[in-house]
Amino acid sequence: MKIRLLRIYVILAVYCLLIDLTAANTLSQQFTAAKDQPSLEESAKKADDFLSQWDKTDQPGCAVGVVKDGALVYKRGFGMANLDYDVPNTPTTRFIVASTSKAFTGMSIALLAQQGKLSFDDEIQKYIPEIPKYEYPITIRHLLHHTSGIREYEALVVFSGRGRDNDYSDKFVLNTLARQKNVSFKPGSKYQYSNSNFFLLGVIVARVSGKSLRTFADENIFKPLGMKNTLFYDNRFEVIKNRAQGYAVGPDKSIRARSSLDDIVGDGGIMTTVEDLYLWVQNFYEPKVGNKELIKLMTTPGALNDGGKVNYSFGLFHINYKGLPAIKHSGNQFGFRAQIASFPEQKFASIALCNNMAILPSQIVNKLADIYLEGQLKPDVSAEKKPWENLPPTTALSEKDTLRYAGIYAHLESGKIVKLSVKDGKLIESAIFRKELPVMALSEKRLVVVDKNGMAELNPVFDKSGAVSEIRILDGDGSTDIFVPVKPPFDSPEKLTEYVGTYYSDELDADYKISLKGNNLSLYISETLENRLVGLYADAVTLPGGEINLAFTRDDKGKISGFVFNSGLDDREVKGVIFNRR
Repeated sequence: MKIRLLRIYVILAVYCLLIDLTAANTLSQQFTAAKDQPSLEESAKKADDFLSQWDKTDQPGCAVGVVKDGALVYKRGFGMANLDYDVPNTPTTRFIVASTSKAFTGMSIALLAQQGKLSFDDEIQKYIPEIPKYEYPITIRHLLHHTSGIREYEALVVFSGRGRDNDYSDKFVLNTLARQKNVSFKPGSKYQYSNSNFFLLGVIVARVSGKSLRTFADENIFKPLGMKNTLFYDNRFEVIKNRAQGYAVGPDKSIRARSSLDDIVGDGGIMTTVEDLYLWVQNFYEPKVGNKELIKLMTTPGALNDGGKVNYSFGLFHINYKGLPAIKHSGNQFGFRAQIASFPEQKFASIALCNNMAILPSQIVNKLADIYLEGQLKPDVSAEKKPWENLPPTTALSEKDTLRYAGIYAHLESGKIVKLSVKDGKLIESAIFRKELPVMALSEKRLVVVDKNGMAELNPVFDKSGAVSEIRILDGDGSTDIFVPVKPPFDSPEKLTEYVGTYYSDELDADYKISLKGNNLSLYISETLENRLVGLYADAVTLPGGEINLAFTRDDKGKISGFVFNSGLDDREVKGVIFNRR
């Protein structure tokens, strides 16, 4: 019995010793980490030095803030809020934050769901019957995660010929979206950022609550958090005290004042200050509005139909910055830029609100994170090798294969092309990266085109005769795009004359006029907007920069009857818009 007790005492002593050693090691690590961390005074000095490059009395600038461990440890304004009256920027200056507003709309929807007034899986037509029902249902959840496929309204406005700087109302935007006969992709099948999603969420908040988005957010978010200088700016004629003027600054340092020309909110519209945003950030760590479950919901990445992860939810991007998980969102509109970057595990956030379009807030929030999280960040992963820098050995194409692959291949749904040609005995691709690049072979059915910023893998499929029947390219979202052989574009004036005429789309409520000037087609979208058209392939043309593709259709007699409009402006696809010849 004594031996057994002795053994127990020995085991307990060893156990306690291990605990003491572990605790000592932990304390040592904490002490070392704390020792490595610069003081707040040192960090502030580094931040001041970095920001001084923009601290000018004849230039617009920014207001910035740093939140750490529950306190606003650094706040500063630099540059001017208003150049007409020599008013400087301060941490209490009000800035328009554009798309950074989306998180406030997302929280408004989350609060209504928490109150039992809507479900994320409700179809949007339950609240917005103006939107047509498409082949597949679109839910509120799709809007929150940018997976709805609903076309980008800003692109629709531009492509209708009205221009982004024109005056238009939220009613006009809703009517434009209501005219769309289709979506760009099956809801839930892929992620694609679209301002239309959060504009519609703003409409849903108003209709479910019976109040404007501005009033609902004020009563349920801003007042409870003490954000006295924050609002959804839904009346551009309203006088707002202590607000910054937006400015665009050209490369030659010329300055142009910019002003909002619409009252649209939901996808944007928040006007706020650095000090108010500190209160907003703190709510994600110690919720006063909503609760921990709501915050977890908002900060959990979305998902696709197949279970794939979407690094976006409720108006927040989920990223990894130098080894640390972070939540970000930026904004860019009417002379203003903004960004908030939060690091939940470190209870840290950096904020940059700018009224100078020449300043990039992302550069500021990242630098502030580098300064205040020194010792916790890893080397920039962007310095690591990209997949295309680690390709297996490639083989030279035979002359027979070079000729077999040569040709134009089109993705008929989007109008994109792959253009393979022979130059100096080598196979060249000139459409994917809009430059001539050599094609390398990993195998007979695996070709690659490599640019310094990316890579495309081409997988040819052969018919029974050995000819290429299609080329498959893996898209960025994991889907496969199929490109089929097409005939070269027409270039004779006689053939080009077939396309001349006026075409109308009721989806855009716009006329497109196509004329022939010499041997070139020109597209008129409005009286002041003229573009030269370039042949893609037979019965398909594009703008020189590839922003718009028009694929012409013919009737049963072979005459041109219209065209299908596709675009990928700023990677926001607008696909399948039908134009009919007048």
